[in-house]
Amino acid sequence: MFSKLLPIFEWIKKHKYLSVTVVFLLIIFVFDDNNLFKHFKNQAQISNLKKEIAEMKRDSMDIVNRQKQLDFGGDVEVIEDLAREKYGMHKDNEDVFVIE
Repeated sequence: MFSKLLPIFEWIKKHKYLSVTVVFLLIIFVFDDNNLFKHFKNQAQISNLKKEIAEMKRDSMDIVNRQKQLDFGGDVEVIEDLAREKYGMHKDNEDVFVIE
């Protein structure tokens, strides 16, 4: 058994700097807590969170615009739409259909 491993040990002994470098890189890129797999996973998560932040900012701007419409205009149609959407209210002569 040892005779089969002898050429490997000889090669390692002959190329010790290369062997140490390969082992070091293997430890850093594969076995470390911040390895390449986790790095790529974290980058994907960061990308998804940036998209989510952009979507939330867009929703926030829509809410601010609607708030301004309600505060300054007091438009009756906007208030009716808000009451229908948020609180499920309706006029007496209307039928409401809820689709889920």
